Amino acid sequence: MRRLAAGLLALIVLISCAAVYAASGGESLITQTYLEETYVPGVLEQAQARVEEKTQSIYQSASSVLEGRHSAYLNGGSSASALTDYRFKEGDVLTLPAGSGMLLLAGGASVSTGTLVDVTAGTALSAGAALTARHRGLAAEGGGTVTVTSDTAVLSLEGTYTIVPGSGVDYNALADALRDMGLFQGTGTAYGSGYDLEVAPTRLVGLVMFLRLIGEEGAALSSTAANPFVDTPAWCDRYVAYAYEQGYTQGIGPGLDGRLYFGANTNITAGEYVTFLLRALGYTDSGTSPDFTWSTALDRAVELGVLTSAERTALNSGSFLRAQVVYLSYFALSAPLKDGSGILLDKTAASSGVDKSQLQAVMDGVAVSRLS
Repeated sequence: MRRLAAGLLALIVLISCAAVYAASGGESLITQTYLEETYVPGVLEQAQARVEEKTQSIYQSASSVLEGRHSAYLNGGSSASALTDYRFKEGDVLTLPAGSGMLLLAGGASVSTGTLVDVTAGTALSAGAALTARHRGLAAEGGGTVTVTSDTAVLSLEGTYTIVPGSGVDYNALADALRDMGLFQGTGTAYGSGYDLEVAPTRLVGLVMFLRLIGEEGAALSSTAANPFVDTPAWCDRYVAYAYEQGYTQGIGPGLDGRLYFGANTNITAGEYVTFLLRALGYTDSGTSPDFTWSTALDRAVELGVLTSAERTALNSGSFLRAQVVYLSYFALSAPLKDGSGILLDKTAASSGVDKSQLQAVMDGVAVSRLS
């Protein structure tokens, strides 16, 4: 626009000079009449046409962007001016118009329709292709859709987009609820609320969650008990020392060096974590007449009404991640205690000194169904 205006101005100045020269009696190859009646009007008409053409092009470009955003809003869509991370669950479908981008940070997702350009690799991803973590994607002409394929996922989005919720279990909502109740904390990861639901939990994670669920985290942190284990980091020293003193854990036994090991960095299994939950409910796996054994914890939990058959099947067939720890922990709060004195939530509130009604209010706001 500026270049066009400057050129037009220079042309008018040139023509004016020529007209003055002709009027002063100098010799000219162009008559003043031709300049005034033919040449100048023609140039001005062409310049005006160019200005209108350029203006229309800019208008159409801006209008196209605004219409795309407007359409996204009308369809329940959203917009992010810069890459912003969000949590999703299995089956969620994201629709991206041309030019919108995304970055898979955790979990899995794949292209459902259209084409997504993997900008990082310089390749085009068509329907069925899986997204690569940490690769920036850009919706090609015509846009496309992406479906979350893992239990949970974290994607960073940029531009306009719409979301159609899937039917998968909303582990993210359960994590939010436990966090609001003070029973769950993230790992410090800088994305996805720091939840790391896509990561396999360790035995330390299982122990800490167990102590929180029974309302004894405060007691553990203030404990002066000795820590007999040689493989626990400083941050969890009080947790394992307290748990050992209370008889909640014996670790994984002595090593070849004769020292006692907890198995701090070993991933915990579904059966091992359900063992913790059954202990929290008052059941025992030791003594002359145990209620269960760690090897039969899942089956026994179904018999005791702590798990559903569908949950046992899912735990036996799928990966055991922090998402499943959150799921089991949340629904265990509604499980009855062995002595019939109430549910685990009652025990948690009483032991931690938190008003049960506050905890119950958080749970009442969660609309996540159990696997059945």
